[in-house]
Amino acid sequence: MRVDADDFARPCGDGKMHHEIKEIRIEPGAVNALEEAMSDGFLKEYISPLLICDTNTCKATEELMEDIFDRCQVLVLDAEELQADQHAIEIVENYMDDDIDLILAVGAGTVHDISRYVAFQYKIPFISVPTAASASRFVSQMAAMTWNGQTRKIQAEAPIAVYADTDIFANAPAELNMTGLSRLNDNKIYPTEIRISETQIAQGEEDACEKLMYALIQAGLAGQSEGD
Repeated sequence: MRVDADDFARPCGDGKMHHEIKEIRIEPGAVNALEEAMSDGFLKEYISPLLICDTNTCKATEELMEDIFDRCQVLVLDAEELQADQHAIEIVENYMDDDIDLILAVGAGTVHDISRYVAFQYKIPFISVPTAASASRFVSQMAAMTWNGQTRKIQAEAPIAVYADTDIFANAPAELNMTGLSRLNDNKIYPTEIRISETQIAQGEEDACEKLMYALIQAGLAGQSEGD
């Protein structure tokens, strides 16, 4: 589904609604829309993007996103014991060239936290490409970072667009998408108009996974408006 960004306008401290998210795609082939935006759309002004993924999400996306990988600098982080911590940030910062003007986060929650933190520090935008419907923080402007063994939320950058490709996240390991559903239920942020079957999520049913991704994004912004 192509989502109306008005549904995801973010309330800011001045009480006004600011449209930080220019486009949200939750559909099969969403990464094709991303490639079009980078070639001829609102992202064409960014000439030196950095794509951040891990070894698992690289394997899951590099074929479908071949054209995007080709046009970006690509940093593949080791997925084993990967955390959003000082070590990961140092790896990314050592990779950052002066001309990098956009970050693409291709992964789940940890890759997004690393990417949004670096984007904020370098004052550049980032794009969200979720590879699993596992978290509500894809659209967050806060990063869950681990400093000296302590995890805390730190001001970071919200994405300017989200391209959630069903062909990617519906085929994620079932336990990841089940984690996303569990988080919705545990936090009592399950939109009443959306009913999602655990069996369908476990089986990677596309329509159910799309509903889950939509609910997670909706819940993430709702949580921010309440100060979470």
